[in-house]
Amino acid sequence: MKKLLVIFFALAFVGEAFAQGKYAGTQIYDRVGHGEDSIAALNALSLYRDEYKLQKWEEALAEWKVVFEKAPVAQSRIYTDGAVILQQLIAKYAGDEAKKKEYFDLLMKVYDQRLEYLDDLNSFATPTTTTTRGNILTRKASDYFAYAPETPDKNETSYAMFKQGISDMGENEVHGYVLYNFIICSYKRYMADKENNREAFINDYLETNETCERLLEQAKQYSFTDSIATAEDSIEAAKLEAKAAKIVAQYQPTQLKCEELFNASGAANCADLDGMYAKKVEENVSDTLYLKQVLAVYANFDCDSSAVYNKVVAIVYPKKASAGNKPANKLLYYQEAFQTEESASKKAKIAVSLAAMYYKAGQLGESRKWCNTALSVDRTCGSAYLLLASIVVRHASGDHLERSKYYCLAIDKCNRAKAVDPSCASKAASQIASYTQGLYPKSEAFFAGLKAGTPVTVMGETTTLRFRSN
Repeated sequence: MKKLLVIFFALAFVGEAFAQGKYAGTQIYDRVGHGEDSIAALNALSLYRDEYKLQKWEEALAEWKVVFEKAPVAQSRIYTDGAVILQQLIAKYAGDEAKKKEYFDLLMKVYDQRLEYLDDLNSFATPTTTTTRGNILTRKASDYFAYAPETPDKNETSYAMFKQGISDMGENEVHGYVLYNFIICSYKRYMADKENNREAFINDYLETNETCERLLEQAKQYSFTDSIATAEDSIEAAKLEAKAAKIVAQYQPTQLKCEELFNASGAANCADLDGMYAKKVEENVSDTLYLKQVLAVYANFDCDSSAVYNKVVAIVYPKKASAGNKPANKLLYYQEAFQTEESASKKAKIAVSLAAMYYKAGQLGESRKWCNTALSVDRTCGSAYLLLASIVVRHASGDHLERSKYYCLAIDKCNRAKAVDPSCASKAASQIASYTQGLYPKSEAFFAGLKAGTPVTVMGETTTLRFRSN
């Protein structure tokens, strides 16, 4: 009975013959053509959706193929649904190479056909279903990388698709899972041929990491930094926190994976960097922009004691360079970068890098100064607050109660980091857990007549007493 009703419905609404072109303002019945094919397509559309909702993937596939073949511009969702159906079937038949190959080939055809009809599909799409060539290419690249047969050229083919898709899509729009798969692909490509792919992998690492940082900055717009005084404030803060967490969940795992793979790769071995850049520096000795990019790579990977690095420093900063003085050379690069950078967020991150170098060298006063400089440029720089927390703890002295006051101030810094920069939430929570162990015990505070929340001054700043419960 249901099939008969669908057929009757189709006959009543079949429009003009299907043709290439724009479909703005049309209904689905205008886009499936006329005659038996349109009736079959509309009938199959209803049936496959029912099976799809029940996760009956093989049954859904049979009906879906009718729509895919007979009505390619009926709806945008036939392409997203088709990808899900085929991904599920590839996973189901993981041990059957013939079946996997059949479903994989059809999956690739889904993306190719969607690209073919992209303009027509977008002409009637809503803002949420409109898509781009780059988005489709990056999705195709991810599925190719995940499901293609293991052939010698698999990584190269996937890599080329990723690069093209990301380029077409624009770095600010690329999804976190795409970047995640891309950096794994780039890593595998490098490990298969280190000599020829080292520079590409280094650049992919730097660009992916920078993209994640830039997109994580977007989470800050959802920070609720005011004091929560009412129930309405609590509700609003929770809503904003959820939005920020969604962004962090998309890009922070990618950034962590990026770091993990790069550290495992050994790609930035200082001697290998020298081998890679020595000749190129000679060839680009008059290209200041390129030489500064080389300095950025060396400084980023703590390779500032090499002859190549110092040669570039002498070329770019002939009056300021301090030959043979490693700390001065590296600090020189970052200080110059701080002065010339225009972006507030990047300028703050450079200041934190300087603070971290001074912290590592035990110069806590200079480290604290640069953290505060970072915050004067960008009050939402969570990493500056976290490093300040570490500096405060390094200053802790006196008896248990006095040391506990430093931990209270450090916890304040961590809480502030979480409030202004959601991407710092995980690290801030870890530091807070550690500092909490250094707090004065609640049981001893009770007998000493101390009360939680009492204001105290530490390092010229005011905090409030907290106590450890156990």
